Amino acid sequence: EVIETVPATPRPERKDSPRGFFRFYPLVAKEHDEYELVLKTAKAMAAEGVKVRWVPVTDELYDLILFLSHTFLRPTYSKVYALKHRDVTLAEDPKRLILRIRKGKTGFRQVNTLEAAVSVYQRCQHRYPNWTPDDYVFYPHYANRQTAQNRVSRLFKELLIRAGLTVGEDGIPRTLYSMRHTALCMRLVKSKGQVNIYNLAKSAGTSIEQLERFYLKNLPPSAEMARNLQTFGDD
Repeated sequence: EVIETVPATPRPERKDSPRGFFRFYPLVAKEHDEYELVLKTAKAMAAEGVKVRWVPVTDELYDLILFLSHTFLRPTYSKVYALKHRDVTLAEDPKRLILRIRKGKTGFRQVNTLEAAVSVYQRCQHRYPNWTPDDYVFYPHYANRQTAQNRVSRLFKELLIRAGLTVGEDGIPRTLYSMRHTALCMRLVKSKGQVNIYNLAKSAGTSIEQLERFYLKNLPPSAEMARNLQTFGDD
């Protein structure tokens, strides 16, 4: 016998977990810029010498936040906390870092960063002047990188409490991972639609599908996005 029709196979419904991120200008007014508030709070806590479970908040937390914002790295022990100086190369034209991610979610890869990551990395070098190529870039005094991740997560949680940013208006809790989500959203918005999403996905170790599912569709309407929609391109 020949089977003329094949019954449709029902697909299980896929439920997405929304990504929490910090609102930033121009999505919100400058006085309501949550990203800037995160940076300001990190600076203030370091200046005051705040401690969380005897671990002091220093400018290294501020630099880590900036680094995540300009590299799109995941704040995990196998990603940003696994980064060693031998994995970082300074490059010019344009000015940037080239990072070797040895155990990324998508396997080994080399990625470009935004220019602002360069000055952050240089401050890391000056912070630990006796660094060697085999030393970790962030919090190298923690041999156990899971411990480094856990302690920084606690510092950041205290920062969020102090800034009143633990949960977004959408009810989604924020964590240090929200910095990566914020960075991707900022690149999509602040490029005014000019960034190549394939290039962005590759640099972030994700896929275009992920960008569409978790970032593009969840961005609130803005004047910048409206202008991009109506553009006729350059003459």
